[in-house]
Amino acid sequence: MLLTIWLGSVENDETARDDKRIRIMKICVIQVALVPQEYWSYLTEQFTQSYKDVLNPDTKIEVRGVSAMPAPDPANLHDYRNPYFELLLKTEVVKASLKAEEDGFDAIIVNCYDDPGVSEARGVVNIPVLGICEPSLHFVSQLGRKFAALVPDLPGQVEVVKGQIAEHGLTSHLLDDGVQKECKPYIESQPEASENPQPMADRLSEQAVELVRRGADAIIMACGGLGDNCFRSGLHSLEVDGEIVPVVTPLLVSLKQTEAMLAMKKAYDFPVFSKAHDHKPLDAESKQRVHQGYGIA
Repeated sequence: MLLTIWLGSVENDETARDDKRIRIMKICVIQVALVPQEYWSYLTEQFTQSYKDVLNPDTKIEVRGVSAMPAPDPANLHDYRNPYFELLLKTEVVKASLKAEEDGFDAIIVNCYDDPGVSEARGVVNIPVLGICEPSLHFVSQLGRKFAALVPDLPGQVEVVKGQIAEHGLTSHLLDDGVQKECKPYIESQPEASENPQPMADRLSEQAVELVRRGADAIIMACGGLGDNCFRSGLHSLEVDGEIVPVVTPLLVSLKQTEAMLAMKKAYDFPVFSKAHDHKPLDAESKQRVHQGYGIA
């Protein structure tokens, strides 16, 4: 009798877990760019096709942009390192995150290597929010003794990424002088790559080979744009002097980590992220109080 009851309990537990497993995972990918809403479906299809071979069948992604930011202008690229500009940009990311939660998404990925607004969004939404920098840096650091990073040729980007690596405690894993910028200005290379990513991938492959010959065991494309373009061109690894070296795409790592986190959360009520100490997001009442205090509708 006791055995029958115990087996019945196990079966019920397994059924409950199966019910949780089969639920579709909806992930919102926020592009930190002024993307017209009518273009969201095109990007969604492009990303879905790019990553379909590695995403779980029950994972659905949707790409969105932020609702407001200045139009891109090569003359104003320095804006992105201005603290006030960064504050406004983070605010737009938080707004997009709140809308994604309202629309029923299970998780959010901010597809920009600066991880703008990620920690701020975690403080106000009750679904997981990830960037692409933190997950991918910790991942690439596990692939070998030393890694190197390729970044876009944008103002100050080499030092920014060095700082991110240091912030996450991974400087000891970085090859000496291992953060290198693309050998073509990003304002020229990105429009070219949107039409045909192969020339960008070829340039970055040549630079990556030199980094490997200097001692890098793995390469990371430390930029959402560089990573996506190289991934679309099929650049997942390099053969250098007879050895195979992994090339890491940040968004891919974040998508897979998000899937794993959501699976654990759904199966075992695993808290993603920690709700201890100052990691608790605002509850509905607190959110309303704070919004009223700041005059936010």
